[in-house]
Amino acid sequence: MKVSIDIIEQRLRTAAAKLVPEDEAAYFADLMLEAHLKKAPRMNPLEDAVADLDVWAAREEREFTVNVDKESVLLLDFEGLAPALKIKYVHDELERRARKNGMAAVGFRNSSGVITLGPWADGLARRDLIGVAMFDGGTECTVPFGGTRGVFGTLPLAYAVPTTGEPITLDMAMTEIPYFQIDEAKKSGEPLPPGVAVDQRGFPTTDAAAALDDDGVANLLPIGGGFKGYGLAMLVEILTGSLIRSLLSTSQTTGWHPPEYGGLVLAFDIASFTDPDRFKSEVSGMCEQIRTQPGAGGGSGPAIPGDRARQTAAAARDAGEIEVPEALAGKLEALAGS
Repeated sequence: MKVSIDIIEQRLRTAAAKLVPEDEAAYFADLMLEAHLKKAPRMNPLEDAVADLDVWAAREEREFTVNVDKESVLLLDFEGLAPALKIKYVHDELERRARKNGMAAVGFRNSSGVITLGPWADGLARRDLIGVAMFDGGTECTVPFGGTRGVFGTLPLAYAVPTTGEPITLDMAMTEIPYFQIDEAKKSGEPLPPGVAVDQRGFPTTDAAAALDDDGVANLLPIGGGFKGYGLAMLVEILTGSLIRSLLSTSQTTGWHPPEYGGLVLAFDIASFTDPDRFKSEVSGMCEQIRTQPGAGGGSGPAIPGDRARQTAAAARDAGEIEVPEALAGKLEALAGS
């Protein structure tokens, strides 16, 4: 069913305001809706946001614990709650600490998980900070280089860099494709793209059934398919695991158990390193030079990370409404109390 974008934002905000302060609710609604407009229909961040609201609504105790509070570091235990409802609190703390110390980090653990990671970086770029965010993302999805069975999660990572115009933004898994894509391919019988997965013997395959076990263990390749991507995946694994008192994939329970996963968000204050206007001008100039390159094979030419997502979001806003499954629209309406 078609639903007005304005109505969706109002209902997200109203539902969230029952659970967190009004300013935090508005911030949550804005960032989560923007993420949905950028990613739908390939992904469904609106469904994730509604699930986060549902987690909070089902709880009488809605407190989180601060495990570490230092000048540049904050470590939070969310006690099973969804971190997204406190994204403004996290960004406020990052901004305050980064302005003072040049950079800051917030780690979080024992939460109901993060599916849509982009807003955690995007909101920082709006504040003229460079934002980097990462999340463990589960277990047994990424096969080690030269291995035969998935060990790591998909380890999503996002960053956002301010420019004189729209920020550079990237939100990706550390695997060649996200888990949902191999799951959908197995259900539909469609072949996988080449170079994204291996079978249980470690040989390349385009057969999702050969790369995804019935128990959910996947043999997805890390980005690039080789040792370099595997090395980057291991870094994200460590930063979202032992560093923040969470579990590494090798110690996690098989299946989807978000309280066992951790996240880390970093903020860099540009003004602590260089003149912000100069920085943004130089980065914008680089982007424009890249955009002017002729396209390979007569194509449209290179894009800057975030360009296509913003075009998707702009088209949705021009239409003024988006397609929302009836059950999801009804769930959001009920949470908002409309």
